[in-house]
Order: sequence, then C-alpha cells, then structure tokens
Amino acid sequence: MIITPTPAFNSILTDIIVELQQLRNHGVSGSTEPWVFYELKNLFHIVEALASARIEGNHTTLATFVEKRLDKTDTDNERLIEISNLIEALEFIDEHIATTEISAQFMYKLHEIVVKNLSTNKEGDSRPGAYRIEPRTIGNSEHVLPHPADIKDLMDELYEYINQPCDPKLDLLKIAIAHHRFVWVHPFGNGNGRTVRLLTYAMLCKKGFIIPGSARLFNPTAVFAGNREKYYDMLAIADKGDEDSLRNWCLYVLEGLQDEVKKSQKLADRDFVKDQILLPTIAWASEKNITSEIETKILSRLARKQIIKAGDLKDLWPDDYSHVVISKRLGKMRAQHFIRTLKPKGREYILQLTGNKLTRGILDRMEQEGMLPVKVDDHA
Repeated sequence: MIITPTPAFNSILTDIIVELQQLRNHGVSGSTEPWVFYELKNLFHIVEALASARIEGNHTTLATFVEKRLDKTDTDNERLIEISNLIEALEFIDEHIATTEISAQFMYKLHEIVVKNLSTNKEGDSRPGAYRIEPRTIGNSEHVLPHPADIKDLMDELYEYINQPCDPKLDLLKIAIAHHRFVWVHPFGNGNGRTVRLLTYAMLCKKGFIIPGSARLFNPTAVFAGNREKYYDMLAIADKGDEDSLRNWCLYVLEGLQDEVKKSQKLADRDFVKDQILLPTIAWASEKNITSEIETKILSRLARKQIIKAGDLKDLWPDDYSHVVISKRLGKMRAQHFIRTLKPKGREYILQLTGNKLTRGILDRMEQEGMLPVKVDDHA
C-alpha cells in the first residue's frame, strides 16, 4: 500500500502546498510576451536534461553541450547522446501528456528514449522499454530492491495511485511520493534515476503546475541536482516508509519546487528579461564578435520591442538604403538562427534564444541571476 502522508494544518509543508496551489489556480501574471516562454521552454529543457544526467555522473558542462550541439560535432559521444535523449523525452512529454495517462506503456516509452543508442556497459540498458528481469542492488544503500517477479504488480499499484482522483491539495504530495516509490521499486535495469525525474516532470505537467511554453515554467530536476548527496540521503529516509519519514521527503521536494518557482517567476517580468538577460547577452555577443554592428543594433531593438517588422529598422540604415537590403540582412540573421518569424511565412520577427551562438550568453546571464542548478562551465 502506498501512503500519502497527512501534513499538520499549521506546518511549513501545508503552507508550501497552499502557495503552490494558488500558483496553479491563478497562474503567473506578467508582462513578458508569450513567445518568450516558448523560447525559454527549449532552454529549460537543455538545463533540465543536463542536470538530470549530471546527477548520474555525466560531467558534460552546459557550455560544452551547447557548443557541440550547435556545431554538430562529437555526435557519437555517449555523454552528449545521453543528454539529447533526455531532451527528446521532455519534448515527448510536452507533446503527449495532456491526452495520455501515465501508465506502463508511457513509462516504457520514456525509458526507451532515455537509454537509446547508449552502451549497455555505460548508461544504456539491455532491455530498453521493459522492466528488469534480474535482481539488482544499489551501491551504498541499505534498501533491498524488490524481486523482478514483483515489479509488474508494484508498478501497476503505482500507476493506480498516480491516476486515482484525489483532493487537488494532495497532488504535490502524490508527486513527491510517486518519485520515491518509483526509485524504491527500481523497475528498470538501468536509467531509473533519469526516468523517474521525467516522471516527476510529467506529473507536474499533468496536474497543471508546469505548462510548457507558458509563464508556468521551471526546472523540477534542479530540486535534486543542487545537492546530489542530500537527494540520496532524503530518498534513504523515505525508504523507512513511516508517515514522518515520508513527510520529511515531501517537505524536501516541495521546498525545492517552491524555490525553483520563485526563481522562474522573475521571467514573467518583461523588464527583467530585457535588462538582465537579453540586452547583456547581446552586448556580450558584440564584444565576442559573434554579431556585427548592424546585427547588434537589430537584436537590441528586438529585445526592447520584442516583435518587429522590417519597416521598424529603416532608421538603422542610411536614407538611400532600400527595403531589399534590410530584408536580405534579416534573411541572413534567420539563417544564423538569431531571429525567426513569429508565424510561419509571417513578416513579424522575434529573437531566437536557442540553436545559435547567443544561447551560451543567455545561460551565463541566467547563472549570474541564480536561476540555474549547475554552473555553465562547472566540471564538478
């Protein structure tokens, strides 16, 4: 039987539940344009995926991953493949979670993506998308994993628990408990940690705490990535299975979620995004000779206006320059992925935050604002 602990009425845990419940019910009001959050979602997925891989011992830095992905080099590097797989899994969740129940088939698919093209003696699994059939142990853990013959029944019990309707105030507790229970069962031969953090992301999306491409956006894996040893220690405490131990685990998870939500809420402020993220990044790109003088001016105007048309840029050229010259420059910047049209075949342009050489600068700025669970250049 899976227990959902009951928090005391006047406890910190209850206060956090109420606060996050209000966020879900009322959303985040702000002045940032919706397209910015769509772009940020792509950036957050990179951070989320890398942070999850780092917990498992992958020492790739954000800077290295962004650089290699942009240059399309070192494509057979399994450390990079591991992170790319996690990004693919996050995108799969974004696409399907609204219409898909969290079930064995859903988790099989996530696990299959997680271990795809990875060696079985490293981070892969000889049974992708299938439960383990051999006994397993966890290093430095007193927990004895369930026998393979019991896994299906235990996981079916977990899926029933996840999908059982309940008082909405209990949703966050169930998300925390489901995370621990999955780790406790350890259903797959390898990739359990990466897969369970995807499950947590999926449940937060399913319950409306995260809405991809909206202001309701944060990195749940940051809760666990900031201090890996504490993560493992808290899982071990929850292994005791009594209500007090499970409450402590839930408090650990929900305090972390609360902290990440507060960090991400700053992104709803248009002026914060412009003054603390975009304009400093554009200045950095100019200093590094990533952008030309005219490209820097165009990007700076975009950062301030958020959406522009070619006609909004006429004053950046001498009077005798034609509209064709401006259009060609915008076409070149689109090819460099610095900008894109707001709509397919449209004539309104917006900044593109990923898939270009600005991404590194944006991550640097987010790190300086305390918004990342790992350092951009940290090899630890």
